[in-house]
This record gives sequence, C-alpha cells and structure tokens, in this order.
Amino acid sequence: MEDALHALQLRSFMLLAAIAREGSFSAAADRLGLNQSVVSYGIEKLRQVYDDPLFVRIAGQTQPTERCEELIVLADKFIEDFQLLRTKGRFDPATTTERLVIACNYYERMLFVPRAVTALSRAAPGLQIEIIEASGIGHEKLLNREADLLIGPFRRENAAFYARTVATDRFAYMIDPAHPEAGKTLTLDRYLALDHILVTYGGRWQSGYLTELEQLGHSISPAIRIPSPAGIEELVRGTRLVATLPFALARKIGQGLHTSPGPFTADLRIQLIWTAVNHHSDMMKWARDMIATSLRSTAL
Repeated sequence: MEDALHALQLRSFMLLAAIAREGSFSAAADRLGLNQSVVSYGIEKLRQVYDDPLFVRIAGQTQPTERCEELIVLADKFIEDFQLLRTKGRFDPATTTERLVIACNYYERMLFVPRAVTALSRAAPGLQIEIIEASGIGHEKLLNREADLLIGPFRRENAAFYARTVATDRFAYMIDPAHPEAGKTLTLDRYLALDHILVTYGGRWQSGYLTELEQLGHSISPAIRIPSPAGIEELVRGTRLVATLPFALARKIGQGLHTSPGPFTADLRIQLIWTAVNHHSDMMKWARDMIATSLRSTAL
C-alpha cells in the first residue's frame, strides 16, 4: 500500500489530466515538455495502482475509461489544492509573472477586453495575458483548461461553472443612411422584410433576438450569411443590407451608418465565467475582481 501511495505523485496526476486534455500521449508530452517515455511510465504506474487501463484506443483516438474519468476529476482537484498550497499568501500583483488565458469573441474583444487588459497590466505589469477565441465552445475550453476565464453572453446551467454578470446589452439593427427605412421606427413585419445579413457564429451560438423571433413564430431569410460580425459594417455601407448586432457593438463599428433598436425585447447578458479548478486561487480571484470592475465601467 505504501508503494502504491508513493506512485501517486503530483507528476502522475498532471500526466493524467494532460493526456485527457490533449487527446494523446505524444501531444501531452509536447505540452509538458517531456519525453513520451516519461509520460508512458507515469501512466503505467497509475494503471498498476488502480488495476485499470485508464486509456484505450477507439477508432484511432485515445479515450479515457470510466475509472479514468473519475480520476481526472480527482486529479484536477489535487493539482488545484497543491497549487493553492504552493502559492498561498505569495501572490503579489506587482511582482507576479503568472499566465492568464481569457477566452472571448469579436464582440468582447472590441468592447471589453481592452479595458480589462489595461486594468490588469497596470496593476500587474509582469502578468502574461493571452486572449484566445471562444468560438462558441468557451465552456469546453474552460473544462479542458485551455482558458482560465471566459467572457461572453454564454448561458450554461451547470454546477461545474461559476459566473458573474458584468454587463448587459440589447440588440439593434444597422443600415446605410440612404436606405429607405433609415430613421424610421420599424414594425416587426417591416423589419422581417429587409435584406438581412445573418451572423452564424459558426453554428455554435444563436443570438437572443433570433430565439425571440422563433418563439413568436417568425424567422428571417438572410441574403448573406457570415461567421463573425468582424467587417460586417462594410457589407452594410452603401447597400440595402441590414445587420442586427448588439447595440454597443453596432455603435462602435458603425460610424456613418444608422443604428436603431430592433423590434424585439431580447437582451444580452455578458458574463465572466470560470470553473472550480481556479475558483479559490488568490491570483484568479484578484483577476476576476479586476476584470469585473473594469467591465462595469464600460459604457454600453
């Protein structure tokens, strides 16, 4: 029993979590900067202790067994507790060189991230900040530990996540000032009859105004579909096309265009989201508070 306990070293649990996250022994070795033989040896020790293969090959992919999935949950908690013990009382924004990864999309990068990064960088000049694309799967990136925080209008009823609402927005339409409907208060029927640009977000997220229209028994027939709102203002400019966006984003990018609230009531809640992995981390609690404060000061 004592030998078995000795086999359960921190590195073994880190290997387990890395393989589950990366999907293969070789990718985990690359991420951790280790030889693949070291990874294989560490997992073999865990296999002997738990009398379970832990990972199996299915259709050419490395998949965790049921027992392994249980261990991964324990591994994440073990690693978190170890990191907390290692850093407890030592976090100092002025001297930290820790890394913070934030997942978000175009809307958040345009409106919120600049303020958040400025606030973080001023208080912690040595903090390494990385912004990655959420792409509608930001929650998965949190669970896979690819990101520490997620900023966006994502709603997920799941005990695995913590969330703070940091801003709210509404939806508006943006059209060229020469458009016949510019400056008018649109009824729902007149709005639906316009030539719409639909932002699909890669099929991974649907805007709240579309959900509201569906609940009312309506839908739009888009003239153009695009994966992201980036550059959408240039498609509107000088055309008869209409783009429906969060109001704050439309105002920011739509200089010279007409922007007005749409004929719907759906709003947009911007949340700061994280998981239990770093919920108690002093550094992450500080970062969350800094970001939330900076976002609340953003005028929408």
